[in-house]
Amino acid sequence: MAHFTVTFQPGGIQVAVPAGTTLLQAQIQAGLRPDAPCGGRGSCGKCRVLLRDGREVLACQTPVERDETVFLGQAHQAQILTGAQQAADFRPDGAGRYVLAFDVGTTTLAAYLLSGETGAQLAEASCLNPQSQYGADVISRIQMAMDGGGETLRRCVLDALARLTEEAAGKADISAGDITAAAVVGNTAMHHLLLGIDPIPLITPPYMPKVFQAMEVPGAELLPIRGVLRVLPNIAGFVGGDTVGCMTATRFDRLEELTLLIDIGTNGEMVLGDRRRRIACSTAAGPAFEGARISCGMRGASGAVDHAACEGGDISYHVIGGGKAEGLCGSGLLDLTAALLEAGRIDETGRLEGGAYRLCPGVTLTQKDVREVQLAKGAIRAGIELLAKAMGARVEDIRTVYLAGAFGNYLTPASACRIGMIPPALEARILPIGNAAGEGAKLCAASREEFAYSQRLAGSTEFLELATLPDFQEQFLEALGFSEVV
Repeated sequence: MAHFTVTFQPGGIQVAVPAGTTLLQAQIQAGLRPDAPCGGRGSCGKCRVLLRDGREVLACQTPVERDETVFLGQAHQAQILTGAQQAADFRPDGAGRYVLAFDVGTTTLAAYLLSGETGAQLAEASCLNPQSQYGADVISRIQMAMDGGGETLRRCVLDALARLTEEAAGKADISAGDITAAAVVGNTAMHHLLLGIDPIPLITPPYMPKVFQAMEVPGAELLPIRGVLRVLPNIAGFVGGDTVGCMTATRFDRLEELTLLIDIGTNGEMVLGDRRRRIACSTAAGPAFEGARISCGMRGASGAVDHAACEGGDISYHVIGGGKAEGLCGSGLLDLTAALLEAGRIDETGRLEGGAYRLCPGVTLTQKDVREVQLAKGAIRAGIELLAKAMGARVEDIRTVYLAGAFGNYLTPASACRIGMIPPALEARILPIGNAAGEGAKLCAASREEFAYSQRLAGSTEFLELATLPDFQEQFLEALGFSEVV
């Protein structure tokens, strides 16, 4: 079979590939980690590249048929949320001098190096999850694992975690071998793919994890460290150790007032409860708020519109980095939708005036984008309403709303309520709590008792399977509209 050389610019990186290999596959083989939210299906349009003959093509749909030079767009450094408030009553057990915590997210990876004696954070490191080059959502990755790509997915994230370990250790001027304990949190799909566990049960009835329980494994089997690696437990099919980490960090079973915890990503995990009872659920929010399936969507990085507002009928906006606007990240998408509602350019049914709105050169919101927002926010709102019903409470009875994760940290509460994603009655009760999942991982890395506490929390939390509820579809359809008044 003929082979051809592909040269990627800028950088002059070259790779030889068999004829028929797509340019996206060539990028992956060259170690470039391209952005391919749709997993190479040609539907998201994010992998556009420029060829030497001036043609702009989708890398995932363009086979290599000759020696080729490919010009890539400018890479953007994503803003990755790593901070969160530490639990006031945290006490490390001092069993190790240095400990490490990981938050393995669908989109990003974060590592935290701590003193095992004081609990003080010594260093942190983060990067995009390299699995994203195979698809933005967990379903794409599970499908890849089913097709025989599970080890590829596992290996790329383990390699990334090893690099983060070395980076964090280097920042603290220690050796990775000095780390004697670690803990990891992640959603159920990330958990299974990381540990080499068959993920197929997650997408087949009854949609439950193959492994629920917490695990302790020799750290050296997965990472360049000594000692033990603690893996937080899963609660249900799409309520995993990341949610347990959030609950651990917020001491959820000690809360006196009814509290709602929401972590919005490609999946929306929620827990409603207090010290007496806790119920968790997940909603298929989709990747809209992470930039996928949105015509001008992008991650929160330089060039992304992250906020917008309606002022006197005009729409103003803010760009990360202050330069030219290149796309919309999740918080910007949310704000712009709310602003266009205020301006009367989107009606209550979601119809966008003229079918598209041009915010500025290069950034346009389309009717399809608005529909994606409706699907995402409708799923989250339906979950909130049905959790309250299962708890025997009214939505208005919720006293605090914890928003965990990057999207929750940066969104504008008024916009979330204006579009109806969160009930307007709760706007003043919304409290962003940062990367609480990572905070839970820190606690469990530094204390065996905290790890045991996380297991008790998971075991005492009920799970509500929304899809099996008779009124889910009705609640979801009702939540699609934009009839909220704030």
